[in-house]
Amino acid sequence: MTEQSQAGGGRLSGKFGRMAGLALVLGVALALRLIGLTWGLPDSTHLFSCHPDEFHSLRGALSLALGDANPHFFNYGSLYLYLVAAAAALAGPALFASIATATPGGPVLPEVLRVWTLDARVVTVILAVGTVAVVYATARRIWGHREGLAAGILLALAPLHVLQSHYATVDVPGAFFTALACYFAVSMVGEASWRNVLWAGAAAGLAASVKYSGGVAVVAPLAAWLAVWLRDRNTEQAPPWTMLPALAGAVLVAFAATSPYTFIDWPSAWRDISFEMQHMRTGDDPAMIALYPSGWAFQFGNLTMGTGYVMLSAAAIGLAASLAVGRRQSWPLLAFGLVAFAMVAGSEVRYARYAVPLLPIVAVLAAGVVSDDVLAAVAGRWATWGTAAAVAVVMAGSVLAAGLMDHRILSELVMTDARAEALELIEQEVPVEGTIGLITEPWFYQPPVDYCNGGAALRGKPLWAAYGQPVREIAVLGLDADALRDAAPDTMVLTGVEIGVGLAAGEPRAEAFVAALREQGYRPVGEFGGGAWGVGDGRPVAQDLSYPFPWIEVWVREAMVTERRPGGIMSADERTRGDAGP
Repeated sequence: MTEQSQAGGGRLSGKFGRMAGLALVLGVALALRLIGLTWGLPDSTHLFSCHPDEFHSLRGALSLALGDANPHFFNYGSLYLYLVAAAAALAGPALFASIATATPGGPVLPEVLRVWTLDARVVTVILAVGTVAVVYATARRIWGHREGLAAGILLALAPLHVLQSHYATVDVPGAFFTALACYFAVSMVGEASWRNVLWAGAAAGLAASVKYSGGVAVVAPLAAWLAVWLRDRNTEQAPPWTMLPALAGAVLVAFAATSPYTFIDWPSAWRDISFEMQHMRTGDDPAMIALYPSGWAFQFGNLTMGTGYVMLSAAAIGLAASLAVGRRQSWPLLAFGLVAFAMVAGSEVRYARYAVPLLPIVAVLAAGVVSDDVLAAVAGRWATWGTAAAVAVVMAGSVLAAGLMDHRILSELVMTDARAEALELIEQEVPVEGTIGLITEPWFYQPPVDYCNGGAALRGKPLWAAYGQPVREIAVLGLDADALRDAAPDTMVLTGVEIGVGLAAGEPRAEAFVAALREQGYRPVGEFGGGAWGVGDGRPVAQDLSYPFPWIEVWVREAMVTERRPGGIMSADERTRGDAGP
């Protein structure tokens, strides 16, 4: 064999090995995001998904199926809504066409909600795995193939990203486009070409078209342009100033092309956009703000989820070392990361999902710790095998910790939902002519005591109200002790969203309502859910982490239970053992 053929074979073998490594990482990412993907889908007990925002992701499909390209929903951009519509139309054209003749209360709309919600989740999964690929490519461009694989596996296993990838919502898809903008920004540092500038701008525009806040991704190419200009300003290679308006133009064109009705139907768009702006300023849960007064600390904690401070510390080391060895490619990542973190940390809304776009940046920078250049910068020019081994242990520990939490999350996702378990108990405890007391209208966090479980907003619309099928009479009481006394429901359902957070924060109304329950002869007979997560200091987790794992408690009037079961109230353990009598 000639030297030339041996070299060619070596290159082919090396390329195959790199592709196999990437395929393995992407396969892991895909598997983790497919397990449990059907959790909480609409079924025979509830019309809407157990995620409060997934219905909104179907609005574009519903509008297009009725011949209207306007989604009539502008709390987010329209790109993800249109991607979901395309997926629904391609996956089931007959079902898509059936919307035009569907009648309220008929079987078509429930089937649509179930099938399209799953279609939308598949779109999220595809973009989630695509984000892992983009992270690999970004880290490879900065460091190399080994570092790219490290970055990819870190994001593939990141528990927050894994969980949010199971949702038909905009956060993971938006993170795909922000990561893509960062990739082209990093490419700009190596080559400040018009192609990279325009692609970076387009990606930032598409990120904004998924979720308006994604437009902050434009900071990455701006930082890249500045890094190149500072480096080459006294040479002929300096990037022209005309690239900046071109960048802005690419952002605008990409956004307008994929969210056109934001401009065409501006009054409606401004109504929803201004609502979201107010929402960010004031928050929606005073109890969560009381429990987590610092948005900065709250979101910092979300970035450490599943790996403690290991992954974030590795990212800090990778960033510092990259700057020390003169790798300007990290500038765009640093600029975007700082601005994006300041934006989400400054919000008064305590949702963990706002940290999702930052995870790709953390993964890319953390992967730098396995780079030879970084090892040299940290340990000196004579980096030892001991240093390399220590880094390997740190990375392995981060991967192991994330994997263990992923296992816990996915195990919960495939188990029987707490809402279904609570509904079974309620149907056992409350006679057909009895009454179920709720704090708010039936929604995602409660047992599906009414088939139409869309909360006050959707249950009030005639189209969806036609599907109202309560399992028992429902009394919506609020946190009103007088209403509890007047209605005297046979059972009362408490949930973490409605009262659990308030109790943890010491809210007087929440505490008074529980006291009134006890005074009026109610006793808890079943507690469900609350698994998968836990905060070391006892505080409840962010609401969007608990959607698949709600905390539910069922209270029953003691007199009623004693009358029906002479042995008294049955404990949860006794119910599980089945030894408490008939």
